[in-house]
Amino acid sequence: MFGILSRRLKISIPGNGVTGSNSAFDLGSLAFSFSSFVGKSEKGHSFTVSYLVNSCGLSPEAAIVASQKVNFKNPERADSVLAFLREHEFSETQITSFVRKRPWLLLSDPKRKILPKLEFFYSKGFSKKDLVRIMSSDPHLLYRSLDNHIIPTYNLLRSVLPSNEMVITALRHQWVSLEKNSKHVISNIGLLRQLGFSDSQVASTLQFFSEILVLKPERFSSVVDKVKDMGFEPEKFTFLFAMRALAMKRFKETWNKSYKVYRRWGWSEDDILGAFRVHPNCMVISEKKIEKSMDFLVNKMGWQSGKIAKCPVILFYSFEKRILPRCSVVQVLLSKGLMRKEDVKLIFILQCVDKIFLEKYVTKYHEQVPLLFSVYEGKVHVEDA
Repeated sequence: MFGILSRRLKISIPGNGVTGSNSAFDLGSLAFSFSSFVGKSEKGHSFTVSYLVNSCGLSPEAAIVASQKVNFKNPERADSVLAFLREHEFSETQITSFVRKRPWLLLSDPKRKILPKLEFFYSKGFSKKDLVRIMSSDPHLLYRSLDNHIIPTYNLLRSVLPSNEMVITALRHQWVSLEKNSKHVISNIGLLRQLGFSDSQVASTLQFFSEILVLKPERFSSVVDKVKDMGFEPEKFTFLFAMRALAMKRFKETWNKSYKVYRRWGWSEDDILGAFRVHPNCMVISEKKIEKSMDFLVNKMGWQSGKIAKCPVILFYSFEKRILPRCSVVQVLLSKGLMRKEDVKLIFILQCVDKIFLEKYVTKYHEQVPLLFSVYEGKVHVEDA
């Protein structure tokens, strides 16, 4: 970097093209200053990385990333933050997660920035354990304004939910500022209760679907009517998924694009509507993701396109992290004669949790196919196993 910098500086010096002694001296001084600056910077950076690893439990890789956002030369302030969190019963794992997600937490004044917020919740009957649950879900809550966000949000939630436990559920993953749209939220929750929503359903809506609750009541009511007309039942979770899909600003455009892709893969209109009723988000996936997954499952795995319409949720799974690794294992087992094609149940294979998949399809065949786990990890190609 310095070589490039010095060459550019030489070019900018006027004269007959010969670098004089004064210019050389200036560049030498600049090189000395630059290297001194880098040395001091690297020293501080090195201390930060070391502290993040040894005191906060971050991996070296995570520490390097975090150190780009926070840098300090002594541990006093960071030590006080860690001690404060431990005093309030945050586990070492939770502290590590906090620091990884919000490294600048280590530079805050815990008694001035964090304690007043905790004391507010304590005054409302929340335990330390309750607050750990809330903060672990949304560390950013520690930085939100007590007067402008936390208190108004709590008051709003407590006005529509009967218990602190429900409030705790709703406070987790709060990405939308409910207090700014409190009148809309209260009105829309009232409509949901008319539909038969229980307290737990309202709490779940506040937690996972808060973006639809801030819609204007007229718009919210219109979306509810459309979803009901499409055959969705309010007591089922898919009702809210459908509401969120229909409430999207560009839903019609997205629907039309997805519709065309599914039609190209042989889905009938009934197949598409049926898939939407099963999993409404299937109509808001990108065209590229639909094409990639369908092409692999139909053309590579030989699965009938119509079967995917019966279980559209599999189109949401990560292609690289779930679909490809698991199907690669199945391809190996089929090629080795360890599995019959008629026994392949792709829905189960793609939906089961990792532990069950590994036990049933990988560990079980370790002796016959020693490289099977490497295939699952993507380190060995199917044909090389």
